[in-house]
Amino acid sequence: MTAETEEKKKGVFREPDQCFGIATSVVILGLVWCLLLVILTATGHFLDSQNFECLDNEENFVASRLTSEARLVYIWSGLSLPFCILLLVEIWRKKGFYFTATMATVTVLFVVMISTLMVLKKEEAQEIKNLEGRYLRLIPLGNQSNPQTWLADTSCHALDNVYHWQAKFKCCGLQGYQDWKPSIPESCLCDTEANSTTCVAVGDSLVYEKPCLPIVLSIAKKRSSTFWIIMIFWICCTALPIAFLGMMVMGLFCYIFYETCISECCYDINDCIYKMRGGEEMVPVVFIRKNNNNDIEEEQGDKEEAETRGTEENVVLEIEYDDNPVRMIPVSQLRKLQEELDPPPVQHQVQCLCIIASKPKPFYTILIDEDSPLLPEGAVLVDANKPTRICLWAVRHHVFDVEKFVWPKEETPVIS
Repeated sequence: MTAETEEKKKGVFREPDQCFGIATSVVILGLVWCLLLVILTATGHFLDSQNFECLDNEENFVASRLTSEARLVYIWSGLSLPFCILLLVEIWRKKGFYFTATMATVTVLFVVMISTLMVLKKEEAQEIKNLEGRYLRLIPLGNQSNPQTWLADTSCHALDNVYHWQAKFKCCGLQGYQDWKPSIPESCLCDTEANSTTCVAVGDSLVYEKPCLPIVLSIAKKRSSTFWIIMIFWICCTALPIAFLGMMVMGLFCYIFYETCISECCYDINDCIYKMRGGEEMVPVVFIRKNNNNDIEEEQGDKEEAETRGTEENVVLEIEYDDNPVRMIPVSQLRKLQEELDPPPVQHQVQCLCIIASKPKPFYTILIDEDSPLLPEGAVLVDANKPTRICLWAVRHHVFDVEKFVWPKEETPVIS
């Protein structure tokens, strides 16, 4: 009951931590970002509303584009806001799966962003195509009703936009001044000099040579620089955790490829060169002290006496460990030991401590007297009942632990 009460007092949330504080700040910035964009979009300060068509036209291209862009902002913000709140809860919940929640929400957001962005791009391409077709159907422009009638009408029509473009962009016709034959309106007349490159002589008049429709289509294809820079920045920030995880996975694969392929090949080449130069194959062995029962009893007595003295004097004793006892010796020396020692060296097959398993390697334990002339120089003798701190050897990235072969554990009989 006491433990349960203390657990309830601690609550379900984590203690304040610098790492989680930074993560919380990032998520809160995301929340503020989404809210700010929604407010700016709703008030019309975020999207570029520059128009080149009549405002009351039902097929107004700019109005349709603004609606599509605003819908994109609302979709992205509508998904980001609850996801940010979910991340805040998971970050501070004691048993929260914040990493899984982060990767899941970021992945969903990124997929939705890319898919909706592609849909918007496709819709705008179709709208530009419809815009071009709607005005090309007006050609020839000279066959339309009297321009004065169009201008006097209170409603706005497609031909009114053509007159407006000709005056604003200093152009004539949709594909050229020929669209107006036989009568060219005053908005096409050029008052510059006759040798100007922007005008051409048609009868007794100078008219603008540039067609209007390519200019308008070029404006229609241009995006609001602010809008698209912000949206691309938003996607990049969302994709950062995915990119980071992808880099980690790629780095892991590169490391595994290097260790399993390149490193193996380099080692095999060096080993081949070593043998071609007369080098001898080396094998790992551990030398175990033979007939050491009396010595062990004396060492244990000395150790107990030292521990007792240290306890009485309040002295902390440092435990000294033997060096790694695994030594590499030539095969020829191993054969000599196999011929002259009794018992001969015992072979074991050792599996590496690796994620990707390799072939087992041979390893030998050798019982030998401490004063034997067969004991190689630099060899470390170990006691059969006194394990060392480490007992292993490594070949490239493969590590082989042989402690269980040198000091096998006795199996406890199961009492039924």
